Amino acid sequence: MKLVKNILTKNPCYVAGKTITIKGLMLHSVGCPQPSAAVFIKNWNSESYNRACVHGFIDGNDGTIYQTLPWNHRGWHSGAAANNTHIGIEMCEPDCIKYTGGATFICSDMAMAKEVATRTYNAAVELFAYLCEKFNLDPLADGVIISHSEGHKRGVASNHADPEHLWNQLNIGYTMDTFRAAVKEKMENKNLSVSIGDTKGSYPEKLSTGYYRVRKTWEDKKSQLGAYRVLVNAKAQADKNPGYQVFSDSGVRIYPISKNITYREYTVVKGDSLWTIAHKLLGSGIRYTEIKALNNLTSNTIYSGQILKIPN
Repeated sequence: MKLVKNILTKNPCYVAGKTITIKGLMLHSVGCPQPSAAVFIKNWNSESYNRACVHGFIDGNDGTIYQTLPWNHRGWHSGAAANNTHIGIEMCEPDCIKYTGGATFICSDMAMAKEVATRTYNAAVELFAYLCEKFNLDPLADGVIISHSEGHKRGVASNHADPEHLWNQLNIGYTMDTFRAAVKEKMENKNLSVSIGDTKGSYPEKLSTGYYRVRKTWEDKKSQLGAYRVLVNAKAQADKNPGYQVFSDSGVRIYPISKNITYREYTVVKGDSLWTIAHKLLGSGIRYTEIKALNNLTSNTIYSGQILKIPN
């Protein structure tokens, strides 16, 4: 699973800065023939786009997931009360369909459409497994993982048919029950590999636009001590204030790199991944990034017999 942060910092929803206690995840489908997440990100990252904002888009062309809001940020995706409880994720749709009215469409290339829908479905399964583990959610518990359509039936979302309308008309065999079961299976198999990146990619010593922000956590805006163009100045502020970190403009923590960590050693065996090792030894797969940082790994690739440092 490739997860890229691209926070919609100009969208009025992000600017509003409201947060939620995460109780569930809502799956959406964009409702138009557009497979590119970049198109939505460009259009929605605007001060004038005050109609909607979601936590992420899944690209139909390659399955990349773009996180567009901090996970605990209150989104504008359900049109009702689920905004206060659920993370909202949009799956992009194939460009070979054409809507003819409401949620009904015709398709000019069924094979291509099924390929895109399968790609986004599989990526969504991985993302929801990751989020369920991250926020200690049971994917099979009532009301935890729901679609926009199911949300409407429950009275917590507006009257939409997605994403089931897409799966049903493509006759692809997916339902929300198969989706929830797949998420549960992914969590139990512990074979989820996550690559987390940032659209900015690198961090120059001096910015011409944007700021390096010093906070306790990215979500805790009130803790911010300053915003700096010069990276060394931001690092100095963090060094003077224990517990503070430096974040990029899109919310990726870039400093400090943990120091003076005590660790134990672990020898990689066949079938291991960073995620499974973190889950087994640290109690949560999402802590694989700590192992990666401690061992100065530049990729998620490991090999049998490799000795890794595991933080205590």
